[in-house]
Amino acid sequence: MQDVSELMNGPFYYSFVWLVIGLLFMAGAIAVIVTIFYVTRKKEIKTLANLKAQKPKVIDMDALKQKYLAMIDEVERQFSGHKTKASVAHQQLSLIVRLFYYEALGFHADILTLTDLKKSKHLELAQVIEKYYPDEFDGLEIGAVAQSANIARELVRGRQ
Repeated sequence: MQDVSELMNGPFYYSFVWLVIGLLFMAGAIAVIVTIFYVTRKKEIKTLANLKAQKPKVIDMDALKQKYLAMIDEVERQFSGHKTKASVAHQQLSLIVRLFYYEALGFHADILTLTDLKKSKHLELAQVIEKYYPDEFDGLEIGAVAQSANIARELVRGRQ
C-alpha cells in the first residue's frame, strides 16, 4: 500500500506580488465607484433664493460726480489745446458717461452697444451716446466737443 503522505500535496503558496496586485485592483475599483458617485450627484443650483445677501455698497455720489466732471473738463481741455481730435474727444466722453453709469448704478454700460443701451431702462444714457455717434465716427473732425461736454456734464449732474 502507498503511503498517504505521498498522495497528498503540500500547501501551495501564492506569491506576495499577487496579494499586492489584488489589493491595488480593489483600491482602483473603489476609487472609480467613489468618483462616479461624486461626479454624478446632484449639485445645488444657484438661484436668487439661495444666494447669500451682500452688504449694500455705499457710494459717495458727490465725490463720484466731481471725479467724472473733472474727467469731462480734462477731455475738453485736451481738445481745446489741440492735443486730441474731435472724434477722440467724443469717444472719451462716451466712455466717461458709460463708466459713470457703471460706478454709480452698477450698470455695465461700458460693454454694451448702442442697440443694447436702447433696450435697457437707461434711455437718457442711450440718447446721449446716440448724440455722440455721428461726431465719434466722423472723419471730418467738425464735431462740437464743447456742446457734447455740456451734455455729459448735465447727465452726470442729473443722476441721483
